[in-house]
Amino acid sequence: MFKRRSYLILILLLALFLRLFKISDFPKTLYGDEQAFAWNAYNILKTGTDEYGTPFPLQFRSFNDYKAPVPVYLLVPVFKLFGMTPASIRIPVSLASLLTVYVFYLLVFKFLPAKISLVSSFLFTVSPWHIHLSRGYFEATLALLFFLIALYFFFKDNFSPKSLLLSGLFFVSALYSYFTPRMLLPLFIPFIIFIGFRLPVTGKKINYKNVALFLILIFILSLPLIKLTFFGQGLSRFNKLNETVSQAIIQTVNNERKASNLPHSVRPFFHNKATVWLRFVKNNYLEHFSLNFWYIYGDNSLRYFLGNMGMFYLFEMPFFILGLVTVYARHKNLFYFLSGWLLLAPVPASVVGRSFAVRSLSMLPVPFIFVAAGIDQMTSFIKNRPSRKIFILTLTMVTVTSIGAVLIRYYLEYPVYAATWWGWENKAAIDYAKARENKYQQIFISDFYTGSTLAYAVYNNFDPLKYRQAVNNPVVMADNRHFIKLGKYYFGSLDLDEKRLSEGTIPKKSLYIGRPEEAASDETINAPDDGRIIFIIHKTE
Repeated sequence: MFKRRSYLILILLLALFLRLFKISDFPKTLYGDEQAFAWNAYNILKTGTDEYGTPFPLQFRSFNDYKAPVPVYLLVPVFKLFGMTPASIRIPVSLASLLTVYVFYLLVFKFLPAKISLVSSFLFTVSPWHIHLSRGYFEATLALLFFLIALYFFFKDNFSPKSLLLSGLFFVSALYSYFTPRMLLPLFIPFIIFIGFRLPVTGKKINYKNVALFLILIFILSLPLIKLTFFGQGLSRFNKLNETVSQAIIQTVNNERKASNLPHSVRPFFHNKATVWLRFVKNNYLEHFSLNFWYIYGDNSLRYFLGNMGMFYLFEMPFFILGLVTVYARHKNLFYFLSGWLLLAPVPASVVGRSFAVRSLSMLPVPFIFVAAGIDQMTSFIKNRPSRKIFILTLTMVTVTSIGAVLIRYYLEYPVYAATWWGWENKAAIDYAKARENKYQQIFISDFYTGSTLAYAVYNNFDPLKYRQAVNNPVVMADNRHFIKLGKYYFGSLDLDEKRLSEGTIPKKSLYIGRPEEAASDETINAPDDGRIIFIIHKTE
């Protein structure tokens, strides 16, 4: 017992280090959604309303989208205690991810021996997928924590009323944290009810009354969300994603009909929106289980992953296969549960697009259980003690090397090649201006890159009411250009060309940070990866 606890403590300390080390600086900037969550929380703290003046809403409008409430309200007490800084914005999710590792250990330990539970937790701890999504304010990471806690309580005490009550509360918390669980749980909860009574942790007769109360609780607590989803803007993100899919489907249908030699009257039967949509969803779904996604290229969206590497370590693959066979042979019902979990998890992401690190996060924990079972089986299979030691030493070296490669990439390379995926442009302009602001009476920053005013407000803890007033009442310059004025900072564009520059369009004693297409200048702000011009700089005396 003491040895197991010692190992678990070491694993949790490692998880804490990997998720908190230099959290303010890596990633270097707060991306748009981080700023939006923080700004709405700051507005709630200072004014009791969201950024649009709505008192304590259950969904938050931001960037023409609607965000879940839990990630916003979670930040309010944090800002009350520590203020709004990059660290205070990110640390809550980092600590939630640490708790996720611990809860995952407890969940696995319900079904499998301590050794497999510890190895599973270690693999979770060093997962590049989970580490990356634990170092930014990603609501999916919060939802995963609530999802695992709900599963743990669901199986904790043979479906006792208390455990099912807690399970229901945490399932609902996941629903109010991110939009993917709203599509997953209506499929997943009936599945775990069906399979749960067949798992080895259950030793009592099925109490259908407790299960019915569990479902009623979830339904009642979800009613406000259901109302917002179907009668409000709760499906805004889904609709936005689905709009892109719909356009691709229409284009594909048209192209396929034109390329067919079938009679015109027959072509719609073989090439229509339904058949193409099913094919899209099928391909998206199968991509979640491809070697490319798992072990080779992963998600190449550089905001949500590191790019050009698998979501899982390559060395895990043979142990995953061995673990599948082992768990099936020894724990068939557990195998069906884990397989069902793994197969259901990608469904929401598949409906709206390809495999995606954030929307597909609920599938992350399952492979670690199979990999750990495979490692345990291989260790047990090697009877010769020297050979076993060589195997363990080799596996340790490969693991350490793999983790080291990820950390080198994350801290020394990723900040360069992925900078602009994180809204680096706005932060670079603001930092440049802040370092020189005492020299100028007015500072103009182009709003060419989305969210420049919000970035300034978040990084400078700007007064929410003054910000709201400035956004709703833009300043009109002499040549009819509109700017949002925050103190001496003006966000907009003077649309400089050589003629307007020579005419003195920039006011005296001003710093102008414009988009790269405007009048050329000897001084520029350049992208850290390829050196392309991000901003041009003009100054007047």
